[in-house]
Amino acid sequence: MSEELKTKIVDAAVRLLETQGAKGFGQVKVAREAGVQQGHLTYYFPKKSALALAVVERLAARNRLEFEKVLAQAQKLPRAELYDLFFAQVRVMLRDRKRSRVMLGLAAEAQDDPEVAKMFAKNLQLQRVGMATLLGRSPDDVDVHIALAALRGLGIENLVSRGDDAHIDELVGRFRSWLEARG
Repeated sequence: MSEELKTKIVDAAVRLLETQGAKGFGQVKVAREAGVQQGHLTYYFPKKSALALAVVERLAARNRLEFEKVLAQAQKLPRAELYDLFFAQVRVMLRDRKRSRVMLGLAAEAQDDPEVAKMFAKNLQLQRVGMATLLGRSPDDVDVHIALAALRGLGIENLVSRGDDAHIDELVGRFRSWLEARG
């Protein structure tokens, strides 16, 4: 029962981050969303940072699964088609406003808690490795860092401006041209 309850609480926290961002990520709101008493939540997650850590771990696991699926596809493709696969994933990510909202909320939590910051950084490193692998580059390649920063910025821009699909396609096209020109 305890693992089931913890899962229910983390699921609720993720849902609130996806729909409300950082403003929805409070223990009282999470308990209400999960349909549990506040005492149950604080028993398993005594501090908000413990809950944030559980959410980061959940999302890191989800990101690993997504990356493994994409990597399985990528291993069978020539480099030109790798870029097609990569930029198809970029389009999906940029259209996913929930993902951007969650990242912003967790980044805010990481500012206040070193443990959350450490796990958040580990998740960002996983993203860097994934992107570098799909692009056939080293995770330490400066262009990979710049590309990830650009993607995060575009995700935030799309979250706030609510760009349409044509706008996202134009941005991704220009981003691809820039990256391909870099070698």
